[in-house]
Amino acid sequence: MQPAGVGAFNKRDERRARLYSYEQKHGKLDNEYAKKLKANKKAWMFFQSRASWYQKAAIWWVVSAKQEETRLSRLARLIEDSKHGQTIPPLTRPKSQSNR
Repeated sequence: MQPAGVGAFNKRDERRARLYSYEQKHGKLDNEYAKKLKANKKAWMFFQSRASWYQKAAIWWVVSAKQEETRLSRLARLIEDSKHGQTIPPLTRPKSQSNR
């Protein structure tokens, strides 16, 4: 690494480091949350069938919320969408607008 890069790295703000899902070392739901997801068989099967990047990002979406109420509502949304064979809105590709 060049000296300028080393200097920038050393000046980084640790509080802002590792904010993104791909930077997180753990990608697991708490036992209580996992039990709720696994309790719905259709939702669990759909979630398990998704790619690992989706699972990790969806879990991070749930657990990264600051308030418990928000975490629970996101978990409920994950379960509901998974039950219907859909991905959660933040990870859903927008529909093609080819019919203009």
